[in-house]
Amino acid sequence: MKEYDAIILGAGQSGMPLAKKISSQGGAVALIEKRAIGGTCINDGCSPTKTMVSSARVAHMVSRAADYGVILPHYRVDQKAVKSRKDHIVTLFRGGAEKSLRKNESIDILMGSAAFKDSRTIQITSDTGEISFISGTKIFINTGSEPRIPKIEGLAGTPYITSTTIMELEETPTHLLIMGGGYIGLEFAQMFSRFGSKVTIIDRAERLVHKEDEDVCKEISQIFSEEGIDTLFNAEVRKVSYQDGFKLTTETPKGVLEIKGSHLLVATGRIPSSAHLGLENTRVKLTDKGFIQTDDFLQTSEKHIYALGDVAGSAPFTHIAYHDAHIAFQHAFKENAVSKHERLVPYCVFIDPQLGRIGLNEQEAQAKGIPYKTGKFLMKHAGRTLEVDETRGFFKVLVDPESKKILGATILSLDGGEILATLQMAMVGGVTYDTIATLPIAHPTLAESLNNLMGSIT
Repeated sequence: MKEYDAIILGAGQSGMPLAKKISSQGGAVALIEKRAIGGTCINDGCSPTKTMVSSARVAHMVSRAADYGVILPHYRVDQKAVKSRKDHIVTLFRGGAEKSLRKNESIDILMGSAAFKDSRTIQITSDTGEISFISGTKIFINTGSEPRIPKIEGLAGTPYITSTTIMELEETPTHLLIMGGGYIGLEFAQMFSRFGSKVTIIDRAERLVHKEDEDVCKEISQIFSEEGIDTLFNAEVRKVSYQDGFKLTTETPKGVLEIKGSHLLVATGRIPSSAHLGLENTRVKLTDKGFIQTDDFLQTSEKHIYALGDVAGSAPFTHIAYHDAHIAFQHAFKENAVSKHERLVPYCVFIDPQLGRIGLNEQEAQAKGIPYKTGKFLMKHAGRTLEVDETRGFFKVLVDPESKKILGATILSLDGGEILATLQMAMVGGVTYDTIATLPIAHPTLAESLNNLMGSIT
């Protein structure tokens, strides 16, 4: 049985950089992956979805060509070509990631399903059923998450699709039903609406993106309504059937409704991929929701075992998984790690306009009793957005009344994620809002609206 300095379960956005960091210190690393190098992000998350979002945006802009004085006779969406473009990007990114790993002689890539035989021994089962064993001084779990499929009468016997399989469609759905109004559901809703599908979102919550402030939810709902996307709130799907199309029996405040569509996307969240890891053969503990319990440095109750990314309950974003690798490496090999609670967690939802947030929003600040002042600047008043005729959304910021430092920001605008990064750096650097209000920011850019935003604080 071969022994390694480190065994990593999962070649995702924690596993890959972690393998490189450990090998750079001279350690022998086994990187086990059961499906494809790159994890969710490269294979069926960030890279493919944002590639398809870009295709949808082009379709949307072409539909608006006359607004810019460009007259087109017609256009059509080739769903097969959209998929082909997505597949090319995935292959490109996955190939680059795998090539980078394989050229490192200190990293062994082992394909198969991994499970603990005991706290230091890993059993690997290949696709052909061949079983092998390896042992490691330190073990890192980066097995990610998978779509959560609710237990609804009739659902299992239907050809529903998930956030992974929807990207394999080669035809544009006539009427796409989306069960779940979270961030994943929103991206696919707008995407396929722009491809030409009729789209209906069915959600248990009382509004879209309910964790955001009410004005953010209201603005996104208005945008979706303008684009012809239907939404049904406070709705509970009780039964699903399929015969030449889907029929959902749904309880709503107005009574029981039957909703029909050609395709059904189940976007009701994700669950950690921890059920088949053999953790019962270790002292590693799970939460009630199946996440691996860790301390502030991602260390489990077995001190030589760490868990990173989605499976450990970290915020479900690629950049956080990547940062988890940094924390775990520093703690396991350098002993000068920062706590996972010390970092700011930015995120961006790639609807159009983009929704980005970092730090506190108003409803969180109020719930925690944190005093704040707020500023807001509408994109319809920004020079840059008027020039490009993309004026939907706004910038919003919360600041500390005493220190004048930024507590949080929500950016719903053209290129919102890029603006969010600027504010993140200001927060890390402790830059006060009155400083930003008078900065000479290049004109005409979207970023110069930060002057107006900070100047609006009351």
